[in-house]
Amino acid sequence: MFSKVLIKLIDQAIIPAIVLLATRIVSLVLVSNQYGYSYSVGATGFTVNSPEEVANLNSYSTLFMAIVLALGLTYILIKALVFHDSHISPSTTAKLYSLKFDYLIQNSYKLYTQGSVWLSYLYLLTVFSGYMALNQIAYIWVFYITFLLSLILTVLFVMDVEHEMAINKREFEEAGYDSEN
Repeated sequence: MFSKVLIKLIDQAIIPAIVLLATRIVSLVLVSNQYGYSYSVGATGFTVNSPEEVANLNSYSTLFMAIVLALGLTYILIKALVFHDSHISPSTTAKLYSLKFDYLIQNSYKLYTQGSVWLSYLYLLTVFSGYMALNQIAYIWVFYITFLLSLILTVLFVMDVEHEMAINKREFEEAGYDSEN
C-alpha cells in the first residue's frame, strides 16, 4: 500500500508536469517561428533541419521551462510567507474569507509537498540542461541559469522551512512542553 505522503506527492506532480509539457511545446513552436525555422511534427517528434537549430530550440525551450518553474516556486514561496496558516494575521484571514480567497490559506503539508515537487522538477531540468550542454545540443549558459535558479530557490525554500520550524518550536515551548524530551 502506498503511503499518504507518496500519494500526495504524485497528486501534486500532475499539474506541474502538464504545465512543463505545454511550455515545452509552445516554446518550441514560438522559437521556431521567431527564427524562421522550418519544422515538422510527426511520429519521430519535433524535427528541424540542422544541429544549430536543435541547440537553439533546446536552449530557449529549456530556458522558458526554467522560468515557468521559477515562477511556480515563487508563487508557492509567497503563499508560504504570506498565507501560511501558522503565521497569517487574523485581519488578513478575515479579509481573504470576505473576498472568498480563503483557499490561499494553506498548511505546511500542502505548501511543502507542492514546493518539493516543483523544486524536484527544477533539479531535473538542471541536470538535463547540463547533459544537453555537455552533448552540445543546448548552450552552456542555459545550464548556468537553471543551476543558479535552482540554488537560489532551494536556499529560499530551506529558509522558509527553517522559519516554520522555529515558529513550531516556539509554539511548542509556549504550550509548556520541554523541547529537549
